[in-house]
Amino acid sequence: MQTDFANYVLAGSLGLVSLVVPMLMARREVSQAYVMLALFLIFTSVANALPMFIQAFPSLELYSLAIVIPSYICLPLWLWLYVKALCSPTLWHIKQNRNLHYVLPVLSLLYALALLCTPSPYLVELMQGQKQPLSQTTELLAMFTFAFMLIWLMQSSIYIYLIIKRLLAYRRELKQLFASNDQREMSWLFFIISAISVAWLLAFCTLLLSFSGEANNALTNSLLLAYYALLWLMSFWGLRQKPGFSERYLQHEDLDAIAALTTAEDTVAKYNRSGLDDARSAKIAEKIEQAMKAKSLYLNPDLSLKLLAAEVAEKPNYVSQVLNQKLNSAFFDYVNSYRIEHSKQLIKQNKLAILDVALESGFNAKSSFYKAFKMKTGLTPKQFATNNAVFGE
Repeated sequence: MQTDFANYVLAGSLGLVSLVVPMLMARREVSQAYVMLALFLIFTSVANALPMFIQAFPSLELYSLAIVIPSYICLPLWLWLYVKALCSPTLWHIKQNRNLHYVLPVLSLLYALALLCTPSPYLVELMQGQKQPLSQTTELLAMFTFAFMLIWLMQSSIYIYLIIKRLLAYRRELKQLFASNDQREMSWLFFIISAISVAWLLAFCTLLLSFSGEANNALTNSLLLAYYALLWLMSFWGLRQKPGFSERYLQHEDLDAIAALTTAEDTVAKYNRSGLDDARSAKIAEKIEQAMKAKSLYLNPDLSLKLLAAEVAEKPNYVSQVLNQKLNSAFFDYVNSYRIEHSKQLIKQNKLAILDVALESGFNAKSSFYKAFKMKTGLTPKQFATNNAVFGE
């Protein structure tokens, strides 16, 4: 029964990937992020569908490690490059990636080649884990295999850390550049990364038990089911998700506006080197306030830092610096504070439904309006209306 269950899950995974990958590759001209996701899905499905292939072709079992090890070593890299491409403020290309990232995949491929060239008696001894003392060659292969397993665990942890760090930095960048971030924040990726971390830990335990000759079918089936769910979620959201800066990629002068988003020390140092003195900062702050109040720029749902900078005839990095230093607010929070004040007045007038209030205030989604309103006032729009005794649906 367990074997049948595993085969159904694996067949479903392969079927899903065979449908999704061509659709992702068709979008490769739009962004290479889709290529990275396609590679991640392919390597994941191949590594985990191996038991089904072995059942069909038993001789493949001897060479399973030559497939599993490179596949798992490459998975964190493809995932990292996918997130990096999605969050890139400029059009990303794989050539921008450092060659250092390919060292481990190349080493794993060389080891896979060594396994493929190893005489079958040694592979039989390695895979079957015979109780008698291992030959010197088999013992060496076992040591290398276990070493790659540990390396993969450490490598995965490092890439997960880098991915989370990049996603958090990306959110800060959005707040500095855009006033509306719906469908850009990629909250789903945080859930996926957490789930993948658990799945990879289960995979390490499964590989360890399998390598020691104590395979656990329940754990294996749970892992396969988890991978299938992850493949489905990543396929669904991956096809929907555009790169965060898609159609709004930044120019070099715009990149200066987010260059100081790493650490507080870096921010102060870079701002000190910007050449913007207190008098000029105060003047720019006054121009920003006047433009926002006189022209109600905050009502534009597509308002960005670049548009605001053009309106006040200043460089985007200067506007960003003034917002953060003089007005003590990121661009996103600054604009939304005006929007919330505007929405309060509309709610008090009791003439519009909540969705209309949100749209009339510059928000492009009811959910983002609720979130911003609650964060600013501590109340939902309905609670605010009830407190003012004027709200009616």
